[in-house]
Amino acid sequence: MPITTLLKEVQDVRKGGTDCDFNGYLEDYLEMMEETDPFRSILTTIFEQDNDCRVCVNYRIALNRTVISNQIIRYKDAFKLEDLRVVCPLIVYSERDGQQRGLMIYRADKQNYLYAKGMYYCFTEPGSPFADCKNELVSVVNNDEKAVASIYSRLYTYKAGALQREFDKSCFSNYEQLKTEAVAESVALKEHASEAVNAVEDPQPVIYEMIQKWFLLKKVCYVQYMVSKDLLNSVHEGNIKKQRNQAKVNADSIVFVPYSELWRMKKPAAK
Repeated sequence: MPITTLLKEVQDVRKGGTDCDFNGYLEDYLEMMEETDPFRSILTTIFEQDNDCRVCVNYRIALNRTVISNQIIRYKDAFKLEDLRVVCPLIVYSERDGQQRGLMIYRADKQNYLYAKGMYYCFTEPGSPFADCKNELVSVVNNDEKAVASIYSRLYTYKAGALQREFDKSCFSNYEQLKTEAVAESVALKEHASEAVNAVEDPQPVIYEMIQKWFLLKKVCYVQYMVSKDLLNSVHEGNIKKQRNQAKVNADSIVFVPYSELWRMKKPAAK
C-alpha cells in the first residue's frame, strides 16, 4: 500500500486511536502548535511549498522481535517491555502527480540523526508499517532547515534513495564515523543515566526512552553496515556471512545499562 494511502487510515487520539497524537492536514496542525515548538519553522516552510500536505505526529509502533536483524542484535531489554514503542515525531506526507511520498523528521542535532536512521529502519523492516513503501520515504533531522526544505521540494522529482544518501552524507562522511558517534552517544547515555532517572518522580518514561535509544543505536550500527554493498565487496570480498558477523560486533559495541539496574539507580525520596 502506498505511503499516503496507508497513513490516511491511521486513527489519531482525537478519533479514538492509539497509534499517533495527530493525523491530518498540516494547515490544521500548524494552528494548534505553540510558537516555541522546535518543529514549527520547518513545518511552516514545508506548508508554503505544499498546502495540501498532511502530517502524522508521534506515530508509535511496537518493536518486531521476529525480524532477523533484531534477533541478531539481541538487546533483550527492548523486548521485555511489551508496551515499549518506537516513536517517529513527525511524518509529513502528500501526493502529487500520482506519486505518494513521506518525509520522516526527527528532533534536531547531529547525534539524533542516528536515532532518525535507526527509527527509519524499524518502520521499514519486514512486517513493519512501511515495509512495502520504503522507496517512498526519506528520513531526516531538523538540524538544517534549508537542507530539509530542499529535500522536501525534490521528493517527487528524485528517487527517495538518492535523497536519503544525500542527507546521510551531510551528517556522516562514512560508516566508521557513524559508528564512532553511535558508541560515543551510547556512552553518554550510560554516564547520565542515574542523573536522568533521579531527575523525575516517576522514572519509567525516562527509562523506556533510554532503552529505546540504545536499541536504535544498535539498530543503526547493524543495519547501516549490512546495507552497504561497498563494505560487503571492499572489506568482506562478497562474503555476506563475514559482513553479518562484523555488523553484529558493531552493534555489540553499543554500551547500555540493563533495565533492572536502571530501576535500582532510583534513590528513595527524602523524608
